[in-house]
Amino acid sequence: MTDPIQILAELASKERTPEETAALVAELARTLPKDFVDEAYKNGLAGLAHQDSPAGFAAFYELLYGFKPPRHIVREIDNIFRAHEEGIGALTFAWRGSWKTVSISETFTAWRIGLEPTRTNIIVSANDDSAEKITKAIAAIIEFHPEWKRVFPNVVPDTGRWSVEGFYVIDSNVPREQWTAMQAGVIDPTLVGGGYESSRLIGKHPSGVLCIDDIHDLKNSSSERERKLVVDTLTKTILKTTIKEKDKLVTWLLAIGTPWSEDDGYHEMKKSGNFAFISIPAMRKAKEDEGVFIDGKHRNGVVFEDIVGWWELEWPERFGPASIVRERADGRASFWQMIMLDIHTAKEGGLRYHLYPHDKIDLTWPAGGGCDFATLKADGKKDPGRDMFSLCFGVKTPTNQLVVTDGVIEQVTQAKAETMMNAASTRFKSWRGGIFEGDGAGEQFYMNYVSRNQGSLWRIEKTKGVPKAIRQEREMGVWLENGTVLISDADTPYLNALRKALDDFPDGNNDIRDGLYWLCRTFPETLVVPTKLRDSLPRPERPSFNLGSVWSQI
Repeated sequence: MTDPIQILAELASKERTPEETAALVAELARTLPKDFVDEAYKNGLAGLAHQDSPAGFAAFYELLYGFKPPRHIVREIDNIFRAHEEGIGALTFAWRGSWKTVSISETFTAWRIGLEPTRTNIIVSANDDSAEKITKAIAAIIEFHPEWKRVFPNVVPDTGRWSVEGFYVIDSNVPREQWTAMQAGVIDPTLVGGGYESSRLIGKHPSGVLCIDDIHDLKNSSSERERKLVVDTLTKTILKTTIKEKDKLVTWLLAIGTPWSEDDGYHEMKKSGNFAFISIPAMRKAKEDEGVFIDGKHRNGVVFEDIVGWWELEWPERFGPASIVRERADGRASFWQMIMLDIHTAKEGGLRYHLYPHDKIDLTWPAGGGCDFATLKADGKKDPGRDMFSLCFGVKTPTNQLVVTDGVIEQVTQAKAETMMNAASTRFKSWRGGIFEGDGAGEQFYMNYVSRNQGSLWRIEKTKGVPKAIRQEREMGVWLENGTVLISDADTPYLNALRKALDDFPDGNNDIRDGLYWLCRTFPETLVVPTKLRDSLPRPERPSFNLGSVWSQI
């Protein structure tokens, strides 16, 4: 049977099994031009996309991106519809790289605008820039995407009212005068976005979607105080903007992101009981021979033992074993937080490091230092809550690795800090200088120090606003884990405190870790180490006996 008319007649003529129907449809597709079939399929999806249901969203998604939504996105959408039916919000934890923003914040919100162009929608993020990226992406779909025009040809931008300060749409099927009359009582734009503290959001009450997307970032999550400010704004202002009827939410309330701490805004929403919650890490433990085996081996030869084993991957087509290992190479804590959504394991992980035998260290090797500056108040009294002066020393091995030998971590006066910095250049035979963090009060101290010590080899660098956690984990943490930077196994007060601070990351002593970070910056040539050389170095277990202070030998 090769005549399309006969096949269509056969399809309409009698009852048949799904298998028989599928065979006839396949035969029909083979007899018609591919372009015709593709166009007919897209028109079918466009019709389905008008259904206000998960199936309708899936059709819209496939039209826009050319593939069906991944299974984890389907689960997220199902959760959103269940939550809205119940009259509550939907809260999603999903791993970084899972397309959560593209699929939910952008695509779902755009689809809702097409279905209900008279309603208003708000995107809330950590800052204006992040929110604008989302609203601009939605605006681009509405203005330019050909498949939008297939599904919602009548929903178009309102000329003259189309900017990040507020995007307005009109229904071109409705006469302009009638549309204006319909919207006379609506003062909010169709779509607007802003940071959680943005003035753009003041007074807005979304009747369509309120999407809270990654409201936490590095800047507002690095301390308990900053997280509390976000939580207060979220609970006392942002969540109060939703609209309810008959004690149920009319607003589609969506919150998506990755968790930062158990006291962050996401966990406060979860604990409130007012959200249907779903958590989707990149992978879950699987039984042996079920799923995929990940050997944890990075291309540089390092094996990440915490991910070795059998796993069920959530999106293996795009986030497979190689992607998992690459993400793990960025640091244990960030991997377990951002990829596995496991705050407990992230905090327990610390920064992995390797030890170097103290009796193999040669203090004539090229030496350098790192300094995170802090001093006592003018009265000279020590203050338990005040930052500490952190001075870290290390040497470069003949195999081009950096070994931390010892250092200083205490509260000192400016005079004593200067004395300690001067002493390093005389106690090391091959002193090459050091890096001094020059933010804040440190810059003034450094200028005074250099003016009195013209031959000083210390030089200043600034953080450029990069938070300590980023510097310590995503840069220094990688150097420690791959053996580029090693820690002496000597039993000294400083080294014991340093090892504890690395074990405690992201908690514990930030000052001592930052001193080590600036030491690493003193030796940029060591930050790439050939695998064969690294693997040949001894890495003994941490000693429990007293070996004396290497600092006293300098």
